[in-house]
Amino acid sequence: MKSFRALLLLLILIMLASCGVPGVNVTVGDDTTKPNSTMELKPTDAPKPTTENSISVVKPAGDDTTNTQDNSDAGIGGKKPASTDNGADAKSPSTLEDVMAATVQIGVLDATWQEVGTCTGSIIDPRGLILTNFHCIGDNETGEYNNADGIDNIYITLNPRNPPKFQFIAQTVEADAGKDIAILRIIATTNGEPPANCLNLPAITLDTASQVEIGQKVTSVGYPGVGGDTLTIASGQVVGFDEYSMSGQGRTYEAIKYDASDSAGISGGPIINEQFEQVAIAHAGRSDQDKGGKLSLARPIELADELINSADLVRIPGCNGAAAAQLNGPAQPEDPTTNNGGNTDPTTSETYDISGLLLDSVSSEPIVNGYVVILKPEYDWADVDYDDLETYVLLAVETDSNGEYTLSVTDEMAQSLVSYGLFADNYDTWTGDAVDLTEIYDKDTDRWIDIYMDATK
Repeated sequence: MKSFRALLLLLILIMLASCGVPGVNVTVGDDTTKPNSTMELKPTDAPKPTTENSISVVKPAGDDTTNTQDNSDAGIGGKKPASTDNGADAKSPSTLEDVMAATVQIGVLDATWQEVGTCTGSIIDPRGLILTNFHCIGDNETGEYNNADGIDNIYITLNPRNPPKFQFIAQTVEADAGKDIAILRIIATTNGEPPANCLNLPAITLDTASQVEIGQKVTSVGYPGVGGDTLTIASGQVVGFDEYSMSGQGRTYEAIKYDASDSAGISGGPIINEQFEQVAIAHAGRSDQDKGGKLSLARPIELADELINSADLVRIPGCNGAAAAQLNGPAQPEDPTTNNGGNTDPTTSETYDISGLLLDSVSSEPIVNGYVVILKPEYDWADVDYDDLETYVLLAVETDSNGEYTLSVTDEMAQSLVSYGLFADNYDTWTGDAVDLTEIYDKDTDRWIDIYMDATK
């Protein structure tokens, strides 16, 4: 009986040791399992997640429980997370539907808060941070915003079959004119009041870790305006790289060349890879009508890293007690009657008629029955179907017997870049996109500078 009791006691000790009971050490060779009851793990001592995505939760292998987190204190929620040791990602794979839901249209506001154009953007944080181009919210050369408060309207994609819905007002909080990148925060709903609570908007996944390569398939998503007011996607591939600064000075930055057919309005929209992750920001295009070519340009998403990290610290009005944004308000339109001597300077007058001459480049003789043409803002010359010009043309004026023409120009046209063309029988056609009308205007004479055309050889 004693030997049986001794055997039973030994068996109990072994069982207790194998269950990790505090105070029991089991030594096998040099490996020791030490007591674990001497330290209390408090919430503040909890290990920090190693992924950049503070919203996502990585489930341990074999853990079938579902964890959820409140997004109200989350940081940038769309960065592609680092992989865990078991190969799982912290964020579920994205779909095209996710990307479309996270794509917004931006209503560009001028100094008087009038909507004068549109761009595209992507939601990168469910609380309401939006990534887009600087040229959508300001002037790249001066670095100044379109209005004193840096605000614009935000239209949300609720259904890709329908036009987006105006739901928010956003304010620029981080920007780089040379990179042509800007980040906006939502500050109010359409009634001008901050959201009642933290927003939980669909956010796109950013792939800042991978490098885009030539031949890689990409898709642009946005609101180009061509073909209606609904969301448009265009697929293509990366065909090369370039490097320049949009501010025209200082450091240059890489741009991705791709062959998807994009148009005005897509600026600021997401360029996604085959995993539906944003790898670039659409921002420009180049076309050559004579050579029949057109390329689209985008900034790689990693150029936005520094701005995104700074924006993560920005407080969102209505979220976690953040106060409403303090705004200066719209500028008052200038009274044209106060303009010096009635001068029709395009930078100060609301609307104005300006005349100019179309001349032969050799003889300087007037060109009669020539045409000066300006396209609608949503088109450039690569889009034009010459059998259906009425669809694309905003203004078309004919020269008289003295080669003179008169353009009725608005402030919006003077403050924007336009697609401009010259046409005349027996002369070489000239067309150009992104033309600044103020550069061909002579303030001293209050006329367009003389334009010379080459006779067809």
